[in-house]
Parts: sequence; C-alpha cells; structure tokens
Amino acid sequence: MNQFNAIKLRAGCFATGLLCATLTLPAGAAFLDPLDLPARPMENLQSRPLQAVAKAGERLVAVGLRGLIMTSDDHGETWQQSTVPVQDDLVAVRFPTATDGWVVGHDGVILHSQDAGQTWEKQFDGRAAKDLFTRHYQPLADSGDADAQAALALIERNYKVGPALPLLDLWFEDAQQGYAVGSFGMLLKTLDGGRTWLPWLEHIDNPDVLNLNAITGINGQLYIAAESGTVYRLNRATQRFDTLATGYDGSFFGLACQGQTVLAFGLVGTVYRSEDQGDTWAPLDTPSEAIITAGLALPDGQQFVLVNAAGDLLTGIQQGPAMALHKTARPARYTGILALGDGRFLMSSLEGIRTETPSDSTAQR
Repeated sequence: MNQFNAIKLRAGCFATGLLCATLTLPAGAAFLDPLDLPARPMENLQSRPLQAVAKAGERLVAVGLRGLIMTSDDHGETWQQSTVPVQDDLVAVRFPTATDGWVVGHDGVILHSQDAGQTWEKQFDGRAAKDLFTRHYQPLADSGDADAQAALALIERNYKVGPALPLLDLWFEDAQQGYAVGSFGMLLKTLDGGRTWLPWLEHIDNPDVLNLNAITGINGQLYIAAESGTVYRLNRATQRFDTLATGYDGSFFGLACQGQTVLAFGLVGTVYRSEDQGDTWAPLDTPSEAIITAGLALPDGQQFVLVNAAGDLLTGIQQGPAMALHKTARPARYTGILALGDGRFLMSSLEGIRTETPSDSTAQR
C-alpha cells in the first residue's frame, strides 16, 4: 500500500496522513453505522474540512466529512447545509446538469440530488455492493469464466470485514450514464441515472488491483488515474479500460483535460502530460514536491491550474515545459478547485473553503 492516496478516504482515514481520526466508543456503547444516520446540523460551515467542490448551474456545492454537503448561491460568500441521509465522509461531487448531481464517499456510498444539491438520497452503499457483485459474477464464474472468478475473489477479500472501502471519484457523461471508481480496483457503471449500478471489474486491465483514484472525461474520451503511474483510457469499441504507459511508477491522484491534452498529477509534485489523448506522456517541471491533489483546465483552452497539499496553486499553459507556483493569501491543505471567473478560484481544503486570485506577481518557477 502506498504512503499516500490523495486527499481522499482510504480504509477509514485520510490516506495522506494529513488528517486521520480514530473513533473511540465508550465501553459497552453500541456501534451506530454512519450509513444509517443523517448528517447532523453543523456550525461554522466555511471552516469545516472539505474534500471537493462543483457547480450545479450557478450554485456552488462542496462536500466533506461526516456527511457534510453545503451549497452557496452568492459565489461562495455564504453557505447553507444540505439535507443528507448519511454521516459518511464524502470525497467527490459531480453535476452533469444544473440540477442532477452525484456524490461518492466512504463505505462505498453513492448519493444523488435532483434539486441542485439542496437535498440528497442514497442510491448505493458498500453493504449492497457485495451481494450485487456476487450475483453478477457467480453464474459467470460457475461457467468457468476466469475474469469472473478473479472478480469474485476480489469481492470476497474487499468486503470480508464489511462495507468500509470508499469510492473515490465519479464521472457522468450525461444525466443517465456514469461511472464510479474506488479503492482496490472498485469500478461501477450506471445507465439509468444511478437507479441501478452495474459491476464493471471485468472491463479494466487491473490484475494488481490498483486503487482507482480519479476519473474524468473530455471529447468522448474517458480516463482513470491510478496507482503505480497508471492511467487508463476507455476503448469505446471493446468497452474496456486499457492501460496507458506513462513512464512513472508513483501514484496519480487526479486528471485535468483540455482538447487532446491530458495532465495526470499526484505524489511529490509530479505532473505528466500527454498531448495525444494519452498515447504518449512526458513529465513537466514543477517547483514543489508537495502532493498535487486537484486540478482543472480553464475555459480559455490554454491554461491549467492545480492545487497542492502545501496550500499552493500551480499554473501552466497547454504546451509549456513547466508549471509556475503561486503562494496563496490563506494557505490550506487544498483538496479541490473550481474556477469562478474573473481570475478567481474556489478551493476546498481540510481547513474549509477558500477563494483566491493568483497573479503574475506571486508566481515562482
């Protein structure tokens, strides 16, 4: 197991080592499953540990620990807590439309909103996963299908101690078709807006059961970032995620795409770039060895902006040889980033929500 696995949840704690809490129950106290408990009302929302941010139309949505989902309708000035049916830690959020959004997190939970993030319902969790996967693969395994037999063995191992494995990211191509990825090779697909989720373990070349840390798409291409320097790309013809050779052997925690250019980023400030949709890759020079946790491509079609766990922003142009580092006014352990326009960015962090406006005067190379 690698030392870090993004600012995400893995096996019950933040795998970066930045924040790892242990819950101690009083003697004789009964365990209350966070999958069965609605999120509690919280104060000081803007200072709560957060994992990701997204846009639902003009609304901003942020997700974090203990089932916290919060929204803002005034560009991040004020925030309101949403109604959420679980207390699990939540790590990723996507809105393919202005109203329909999905969140994934610990215990394999998948949540869905139809009202731009104000209220949420649970569609799936790790308790359902074992039965779903077993029913799907058992008949194939009994018929001698080697892939199905390997999948069954993986499911037995992953869920032997319960539903704790987190889903780490998700991507929706539209309001119906989406994918969720997670620890130890977990891969799911939906064709009906999450009403049902299909096991997809046999659709990826992952014999080492690598953690699938992030998934994103652009222009019909779909990519997954994983451990061991691995990036996958979906082959539409075969409906299988094929391995792309990057030349790196550490963990990638995220992806940012623009046209045919893809950035994969992760440990020790590592950034690799492909200018041909993942066929070939080369490393970029970066001015920091801090873990890069999130990133995006700007609408101008030229620039990328990344954030790291040291509280910095890194910027670069599509074909530039290096990234420039920008010190921020209120550094935090950043976990997500969203462009607000006019040069402003909204960042989630373990210290709460942040808004920054990087300038050339703050750039370090």
